[in-house]
Amino acid sequence: MWSKSIRLDLFEELLFNNRYFIEDLLFKSEVSINIFDSRSRIFQELNKLFPSSSSEEKLNLLYLITKAYNRSNYGKMQLIWSGPSVAGLPGRDTEIVFEEYILSAQESIILSIYSLSEYASSLINLLEKKIKQGIYVEIYLNDYASKGELLDKIIKLDNSRAFVYEYIGAENHTQSLHAKVLTVDNKKSIITSSNLSYNGMDGNLELGVILNSKAKAREIRLIFSTLIEKYYFRRVKT
Repeated sequence: MWSKSIRLDLFEELLFNNRYFIEDLLFKSEVSINIFDSRSRIFQELNKLFPSSSSEEKLNLLYLITKAYNRSNYGKMQLIWSGPSVAGLPGRDTEIVFEEYILSAQESIILSIYSLSEYASSLINLLEKKIKQGIYVEIYLNDYASKGELLDKIIKLDNSRAFVYEYIGAENHTQSLHAKVLTVDNKKSIITSSNLSYNGMDGNLELGVILNSKAKAREIRLIFSTLIEKYYFRRVKT
């Protein structure tokens, strides 16, 4: 029934790689059917694949594909938050989700942090245990000197499993690594405003999201891997 041609597979990859451009085009502005006369490869390929369809039909097809993709990813995002204890609010507790995710890791953990205090020592201990179990752990941080006391024991572990990187890409003292991210097994991620401190996990009102998406996890890994290659990070060793 389905024609699994190379052209269709290439077009699917083209759509995926340009999905944000297509979303912006279809959902944020008026779209003219004249776009199919443009030099964009997406529209050129649509014209080749569906030569007998009208421009309006091609536009409707593109809209339906994009809408279906958005819906399929809707349930993959959940809210987490830290702050006052108020019954009935949506979302899960940030600290509890961090602990669950670290405990669940079977292969790898990526953690990017800005502020770290003794309050998060239990999470650091969990990371230490995971390294000893053979899990690859990468920690990205700003200003290692202010956090070294808490992370020294991790750096002294197996250096083929434990990786600590300090951000050195700042051009002046006002710039820093400010991302707070946790990615586990290249499958699921947390992006949050919470630091690993008392205020970040309990005192402040902080919001974040859980992304159960392999694609997003791969993108997060690519960002850090590329920044290492471009010398924005240096590995901290004993």
